[in-house]
Amino acid sequence: MRAENAARTGRTLGLVLVLSAQFMIMLDGSIVTVALPSVQRELGFSPSGVQAVVTAYNTALGGGLILGGRIGDLCGRRRVLLVGMAGFAAASLLCGLAQSAVLLVGGRVLQGLCAALIAPTALALLTTSFPEGPERARAMSRFGIATVLGFVGGLVASGPLLEAFGWRGVFFVTVPVGAAMAVLTPRLVASSPRKARRLDVPGALLITLGVAALVVAPAQGGAAGWTSARCLVPIAVGIVLLVAFLLVERRHPEPLVRLGLFRSRTLRAANAVSFASGMMSGAAYLLVTLYLQEVRNLGPVRAGLVVAPVGLLNLALGTVLGRTVTRLGLRAAVSGATACAGALLALVASQMTPGRNVLLFGLVLLPFGMAMLATTVTSTLAATSGVAPDEQGLAGGVRQTSFQLGIAIGVAALVSLAAGRAAALHGPRAAALADGYRTALYVLAGLVIAASALALAMIRDARRPPRD
Repeated sequence: MRAENAARTGRTLGLVLVLSAQFMIMLDGSIVTVALPSVQRELGFSPSGVQAVVTAYNTALGGGLILGGRIGDLCGRRRVLLVGMAGFAAASLLCGLAQSAVLLVGGRVLQGLCAALIAPTALALLTTSFPEGPERARAMSRFGIATVLGFVGGLVASGPLLEAFGWRGVFFVTVPVGAAMAVLTPRLVASSPRKARRLDVPGALLITLGVAALVVAPAQGGAAGWTSARCLVPIAVGIVLLVAFLLVERRHPEPLVRLGLFRSRTLRAANAVSFASGMMSGAAYLLVTLYLQEVRNLGPVRAGLVVAPVGLLNLALGTVLGRTVTRLGLRAAVSGATACAGALLALVASQMTPGRNVLLFGLVLLPFGMAMLATTVTSTLAATSGVAPDEQGLAGGVRQTSFQLGIAIGVAALVSLAAGRAAALHGPRAAALADGYRTALYVLAGLVIAASALALAMIRDARRPPRD
């Protein structure tokens, strides 16, 4: 009995560490955006060049997730998590101390690469610590809460940090967190054996560079135009590299990615929903924040307070979400949560008018935030269901890559759509901006509902995919 209680306590402490790691990564991904104008003024970035601070991180993170997850599978997850945590803390310190644009962008690349080690490894630790069923569903609901709280927390905390400490404060805040977790990792995470396999270096390079090219393309399209060479060339390069990756993997004796994994219809549908979830996480909240600041003239702090209850209410949802998913089953849970998120997003869009009461608008956001959390949790459960323990890092990396691509494409495409719609309208600026944001959210709602239909058609009861 005592041994069983000790094991349960160890798993709980390990779960807290994993959740903290996910919270830190999502916090860093959203907290920097508000500080960009200050960074531009102090370090001499051009108006378009300052976006490199965000693009560098997203490109390194998106490109490295699959490789990072597989490294964790092969080299031991505790070891990889420790390296990622320590590196992330050091990279955050480098960003906060940067005295030039080059150093800051370089620090952001290092942050993204370390986050690419942490994120899939943390998810794999969770899925291998809790068996499929109610226990994993409960743990995953907490993982989803950490994801949403980290992202929303970044939007809320960035304003006060910026006012109190300047832009460097948004980087320094993650230094002690990352350092503390690096110290605690050997104490709270059990070691896992290394696999007697060589790393597929050609495959690793091709998949990392190919996905990175696809992640960077939307940012270039948003800045220079979707038909510009700056957008089309990275897309073409990314496609060529990924095709080459598939050819290499089919012939490699020990491939980085076992292609048989993707025979699972559930896995494919779950990653499509993860892509839609990433679009919501990135674009929806950014468009809402822009609406509050540019149409309703709220400052960063007040706009953050309108969004803050979304994350807090999700704490309550997390206590029942795991049981709900277990009762409904994956197919109904994923498709239902995604359909609700799409419908509620359309409701949020309908309230985006210059004269809408801000408090009422905040109340409309609450159910959407809960549905988005449910979509994130259920799609992650589906993406890792039926996957062998030694491939959980890989499955997690694939799922998080889909999510990251959704963020990159969603932000670039939908913000561009909103800006283009507003520019084409005549009349008061506030009304034109509101119409642009509203239109972009309606388009996103349609895409999300389409993803729910795909999940309903493709997801089946969890089965272990066949091995090659």
